[in-house]
Amino acid sequence: MKTITRSIFPMLLLCSLLLSACGGAATQPPAATQAATQAPQATEAATQAAGATQAPGGATECPAGVEGTSIEMWSPLTGPDGDEMTALADQFSKENPCKITVAHVAQPDYVQKLEAAAAAGQLPAMTVVRAINVGQLAARNVLKPMSPDIMNILGGDAVADDFPKDLWALGMYKDQRYSIPLDVNPLVMFYNKDLFQKAGIEPPGKEPWTQQQFNDALTKLEAIKVTPVSLGTAFQAAALWQALVRQYGGDLTDPEGKTATYNSDAGVKALEKIKELRDKYTPDVSGTGDPEVNVFKQGNVGMTFHGPWWISDLQKLDFVGFAPLPTIGDQPATWGGSHQLALTTDDPKTQAAAAVWIKWLSEHSVQWAKAGQVPARTSQREDPNLATIAPPIANIIESANTVKILPPVPALEPALWDQFGSVIDAYLAGDTKDAKAALDAANAKSQQTIDENVSTYGE
Repeated sequence: MKTITRSIFPMLLLCSLLLSACGGAATQPPAATQAATQAPQATEAATQAAGATQAPGGATECPAGVEGTSIEMWSPLTGPDGDEMTALADQFSKENPCKITVAHVAQPDYVQKLEAAAAAGQLPAMTVVRAINVGQLAARNVLKPMSPDIMNILGGDAVADDFPKDLWALGMYKDQRYSIPLDVNPLVMFYNKDLFQKAGIEPPGKEPWTQQQFNDALTKLEAIKVTPVSLGTAFQAAALWQALVRQYGGDLTDPEGKTATYNSDAGVKALEKIKELRDKYTPDVSGTGDPEVNVFKQGNVGMTFHGPWWISDLQKLDFVGFAPLPTIGDQPATWGGSHQLALTTDDPKTQAAAAVWIKWLSEHSVQWAKAGQVPARTSQREDPNLATIAPPIANIIESANTVKILPPVPALEPALWDQFGSVIDAYLAGDTKDAKAALDAANAKSQQTIDENVSTYGE
């Protein structure tokens, strides 16, 4: 997982890179390709705005002044996914015709470090940013808005057509674009293929299981006297609860992110369902460090649910399969997040060089899938090489279509999670008996924080 394969498609990658730098990526949808190649007036205007040099036929080769630029990119990718990002940055640095070099620097507590660097005037050129942090970092002027010139380098207005609308919207704050989606990381199901075969359970496909299929699997796994599902507390319980709130027809906030709404009937049903399953199968699994996954790895548990960052570790076990989160409630839905690519420099030439790298990375994000992430771009999800490059991601691709991510309101996630997280753990431990009353109290505190954030960050 730490080495990018270079022997299978080197010529294809180089050709794609050259096309990317020339304004017409091989993986763009028809609309984007047509916009880049059949609108000479728009192309000329974008070229003049960016001060780009010209290749034969009028296509943009490299934006003026970017040749040989060094880009430092920070990120929160501190695990194996960070190794994959570093390898992609190294590949781009060796192959791009603009001779731009990219240094990837993984930063624990990256939000705090970015804000401190901004205060000290020592920001890098760009960053990988979690979607939930876009609003906060934009409000504090850490992230810089992407100008029309930068958007032209990235592919112009038509580039939006290659992204799901909900994902594309996450990069907007106060009517300005601050980030480009790179991926989606949904909560998924890891299952024991050997136990499923022994129990007579048909392996899950790429579509989420129905509620009936999930319940049937529990029954069949019980029949062979193994633990059907491993459920814990902490992150897993809170993430699964958010998924089930949506599966039962609720949501955490209103669409604008201004009103907390998780103390609904859906919120109560979601919490009660997790406790029912956990009390029945793994009541003693709790705490941080993902003990529910460690129990699953021992080989006597049918399934567990967690983030895709576990894929690189779990795929080393021959018995592990990968599938979308089942429909435990009434309709398919899952929790998830998204990494986005954003600028943190004001220098136009450095921004332009970073945009060349962002464009390349976005248009090669099928390779990023090896890090356990679903590519954000539709064309990359549909790339026929995905099943070879990252088979587990190919199996869970439909999960990305059922993810609901919070709107980019500054500090919205902590305003919610800091309150309901402790309530979920207390209820699952039996310390709190009334789920509705506990969620009502937490929801009121979340609303108070949301309202206070308006004073801190503005409307």
